[in-house]
Amino acid sequence: MAERATKPEKKRVRRTPEEAKALILSAALELFAEHGPDAVGLKEVAGQAGVSHGLVTHYFGTYEALVEAAFQEHVDRAQAATLGRIDELIEGGPRAWVALAAAHLSDPTYGRLVVWALLSGRLGADDFITHRAQGLRRLLDAIEGRFRGVDRSKLEFAVILVMSASLGYSLARKALWGSLGAEAGCDAHANARSTDSERDAWFREQLSDVVVRLLKRR
Repeated sequence: MAERATKPEKKRVRRTPEEAKALILSAALELFAEHGPDAVGLKEVAGQAGVSHGLVTHYFGTYEALVEAAFQEHVDRAQAATLGRIDELIEGGPRAWVALAAAHLSDPTYGRLVVWALLSGRLGADDFITHRAQGLRRLLDAIEGRFRGVDRSKLEFAVILVMSASLGYSLARKALWGSLGAEAGCDAHANARSTDSERDAWFREQLSDVVVRLLKRR
């Protein structure tokens, strides 16, 4: 009687702890971008990463800790990209800041993570990642010397204004434009902006003008 062929065992991939954590965080961010943190859990993240549920728990403990670590990873990537373009941002001034903020904050991953942080109460906590990373302070430190004669407090307000307006707009623009009506988004030189992209561009232009005037004011 012929012996039954045995199925070869799948070779186990050996990873360092850093590699395993990075794999899990990338998998979590992929799921959060599509579904949001509240729609998935540790089991789904483990499946997406191709690792055991126990390994995810070993490295991150609770699901909330995993979500916050993924949030930190997403923010770190954005900060690294921003600081890597610092010369471009300084040269472009407020208009470049608004464009970059709009691009980052309109990312579905960021929006869903912010909503999770807000609803979970973590967004206002003293030990939340924004307090630890202080990305905006690092950005201001990098650009402050190029804006001679402008108070640090005015730069701080300008950056907060850009971030607040861009985040609020990215989360609620459909509802806001709908509440204003079909003719909203007009100026003296244009007809009604009926497409999302035209209205988004108009909003960024107006916000940029406000920041430019703010920084020019003495």
